[in-house]
Amino acid sequence: MIITSIEEQKKKGRYNIFLDGEYAFGLYKETIYHFGLRTKDELDEKRVEELKSYDEINFGKKVAYRFLNFKPRSEKEVRTKLRGHKLSDTSIDTIIDSLKEFKFINDEHYAKMFIESKVNLKPEGRRSLKMKLTQKGIEKETSEKTVEENYPEETEFQKAQGLYIKYSKKVKAKTPLEKKQKCYRHLLSKGFSFELINRVLKIEDSGN
Repeated sequence: MIITSIEEQKKKGRYNIFLDGEYAFGLYKETIYHFGLRTKDELDEKRVEELKSYDEINFGKKVAYRFLNFKPRSEKEVRTKLRGHKLSDTSIDTIIDSLKEFKFINDEHYAKMFIESKVNLKPEGRRSLKMKLTQKGIEKETSEKTVEENYPEETEFQKAQGLYIKYSKKVKAKTPLEKKQKCYRHLLSKGFSFELINRVLKIEDSGN
């Protein structure tokens, strides 16, 4: 097969490749430059697949870098993003391996940063954080270990107690019981366990 024409698409940086006078596939400018493609070059099926694979992986890496540039992401989040661009599973695996090699993706580091940000900005229960990490594709063992190491039970209790005190000062209620119930539900909505909330209420009640 002979490249008979290389024509620029309306999409910036993208070109149509014609083989033997017929449109065959599209490539990005970087791929064309990388392989030094010109009209009258001869391509076989193996070379065509090599071009397509390189083009897709190179494009996918750019998508991933832009996605990771805003904030850290889990491997699952990056995979989902790449699938949204209809990349093949083989290309996605190659891209993910490259990102891991250069430390752009590290689920353990991601989990630690995720927990630290939540604890410092919007405290919530350990159970809730483990569930959210699982939803983001972090392995159960990794999420549990990271929570245990970076958000111990006593810290969780202190955060729940602080949240209770803060919320109780602004919540409106007709009776002390109603106020207590509203505070209870608020802590529950933040993912704190029944046992922990009862512990907080018990201590607060004993202090009044």
